[in-house]
Amino acid sequence: MTFVDSQVALRCGYGIAETGLEVLTVSGPDASSWLTTLSSQIVTDMGVAESREMLFLDANGRVKFAAGIVWMGEVAWLFTPDASALTQFLESMKFMSRVEVTARPDQQVWGFFAPSLAEEVLAGFGPIWSDPWPGITPGGTAYSPRATSHPGQDYSARLGVVPDVNIAKAYAELRSRWEQVSWPRETEDGYSLSAPVFATESDWRALRIAAWRPYGTDIDQRTLPHELDWLRTAVHLNKGCYCGQETVARIVNLGHPPRRAVFLQLDGTSSLLPPAGAELYAGSRKVGTVHTSANHFEDGPIALGLVKRTAPTGELTVCWQEGQEEHSLAAAATIIGDLSGVSWQGQSQIDRKAFADASPRPGSKSLNIAG
Repeated sequence: MTFVDSQVALRCGYGIAETGLEVLTVSGPDASSWLTTLSSQIVTDMGVAESREMLFLDANGRVKFAAGIVWMGEVAWLFTPDASALTQFLESMKFMSRVEVTARPDQQVWGFFAPSLAEEVLAGFGPIWSDPWPGITPGGTAYSPRATSHPGQDYSARLGVVPDVNIAKAYAELRSRWEQVSWPRETEDGYSLSAPVFATESDWRALRIAAWRPYGTDIDQRTLPHELDWLRTAVHLNKGCYCGQETVARIVNLGHPPRRAVFLQLDGTSSLLPPAGAELYAGSRKVGTVHTSANHFEDGPIALGLVKRTAPTGELTVCWQEGQEEHSLAAAATIIGDLSGVSWQGQSQIDRKAFADASPRPGSKSLNIAG
């Protein structure tokens, strides 16, 4: 089965996929208040089985870690690309807090798209995280253009957790449910599906790239949440103080983050895909880097990256080296976010007192957000 079949079936709810994500748990009497204090998100008011997204920033507002969170009564489940690294960071921030942080390498994370029979099956094995992208969640704001529609408007991604010891059982239950569906199936957009699929991580990645959906794997040492339009889902602008809040508030009010996310449609005449870190050029001038790429069933080779705020739209060139061999591809660039870098909903949503409290006091050292 080709990636076309796999991605179509996955998108239509007739498949599950590897995601490359991992999980950890946070429990204890202080878990919700502690996570709220450390992160960009409010956790203290979450209901059972509710999903949100959070970022952990450094003092300059740059993204260190990103995680989806599901609150399961007394335990928070966090979905992230590197559970070990996030666990280590959280352990370093415990101090006197009554919390327990545990990486869960005994759990596999599968992805699917709703509506799907997979949700009913996987809910029996563990929590389900419902991706809020690209909605603007409470306290959030948008940086992408004020278009009538977002390319991710139908992006109904879900993540489910299955313990290693129950993998065979989960497979069997999924097969049993899908066998009750009439095959082949015709999709609304004219594709024919012969069977449900277990898709690869690259299939999952292609669908989220097409939706402009950032992951924690897309960051570098300078990434600000504004640059990836991450304030839609992962930052609550009206919450109390947290590490990096000053930068978040200042850029929302003043605009001009140093870089902007870019969606790239790559030259399809080559079978090569640029790796993370491949350089983007406008003519002879380096303007940014690629952070993730994949082959999409309709758009062909696509990628997400970050470019300088003043980088031109239109044609760019992607360049990278593998061993002694140099490669380059033409890329049609769509810039995510307007040139000024001003959010188009933040001005009415941000808590002015929170911004004032986060702003530098007279005589204090100004924060360099340009990096």
